Amino acid sequence: MKKKLKILITGPVPPPAGGISIHIQRLTYLLEDEFEIDFIDESGLKKPGIHNMRSPNIFAYFKKVAQSDILFIHSGNRLFKKIHLLTGRLFAKKVVTTIHGYGKRRMQPFRAIDAMFFRLAHKIILVNTEITGKVPLPANKCVLKHAFLPPVMKNEPALPGNIAAWIDKARAKNEVIICANASKLGFYQNEDLYGLDMSIEVTKRLLAKGLAVSFVYTVSSTLNSVDMFNKNLQLISDLKLQDHFMLISEKLSFVRLIENADIVIRPSNADGDALTIREALFLGKPTIASDVVERPAGCILFKTRDMDDLEIKLEEEVQKIRSGTNAPLGGSKQPNEDFKSFYADLFNSVALK
Repeated sequence: MKKKLKILITGPVPPPAGGISIHIQRLTYLLEDEFEIDFIDESGLKKPGIHNMRSPNIFAYFKKVAQSDILFIHSGNRLFKKIHLLTGRLFAKKVVTTIHGYGKRRMQPFRAIDAMFFRLAHKIILVNTEITGKVPLPANKCVLKHAFLPPVMKNEPALPGNIAAWIDKARAKNEVIICANASKLGFYQNEDLYGLDMSIEVTKRLLAKGLAVSFVYTVSSTLNSVDMFNKNLQLISDLKLQDHFMLISEKLSFVRLIENADIVIRPSNADGDALTIREALFLGKPTIASDVVERPAGCILFKTRDMDDLEIKLEEEVQKIRSGTNAPLGGSKQPNEDFKSFYADLFNSVALK
């Protein structure tokens, strides 16, 4: 019997849920029958039985690297990514890294330093073509593959009862359900990173126009952002939007939320290949996103941080749904085997080098 390759995946392991952590979770589901998979977790929430990068036991980290065949890096943390790349090569391991995003304002000499470390990988997966314009990478090592992996719907839990009841109540009033999400709250260039502020404001504007809408905005983790979360809760109350805007931070399946919504928006002012958008398109939902990065075909784009443009685009979609003139989207039909074979072929080819 052929021995299974040991793949050590580094990056945030859910919970909390975020684009990269969900990608890792679904990747594991696809590949666990064919490969032996282990993890180095980088999330702030430590889990029993999974080694965390923030653990002081550095020897446990080295042991896991030493026992692996392929180090598969998904780190969002720049320092962790560099440590993994260097450690993998020092232990003579095959190294594959996925670059989920790259800041357009990252300056020299940091770009050159990043590129130097990225070149240590045997294979570099890029989630979009824009990354190559930001950091110089060897073409022979790069492969383009968006980060989306299909949700495993049979494994997705039902929405929590309070959220399902809130949506049912909105449906009973014939309201259009809009949703958005954030892995965490924060700022980028002194502006709301995931556009929670824009989501609240656009809901207020649409309601003022007499459009029946309700918005569900979910935050995966409020770690280090409780004050920002509470301030927005208070803003929702001050604007008297409690019956039309639900801001929550609890464990749930965002795929299930998308499934129960009419429109999905992604008003972020910095992004990679957002899983939210791929999921929404996969499930056939109208998807409105900022034009901060290249977006998948089928997205409705608005100018980043342009409140008026977001209002126009969202109102158009709401009106289409209200009038029944919106064309249903077919969603994606790409089978799991296509995604599985891509990674399996890549790992097997790298292992032979």
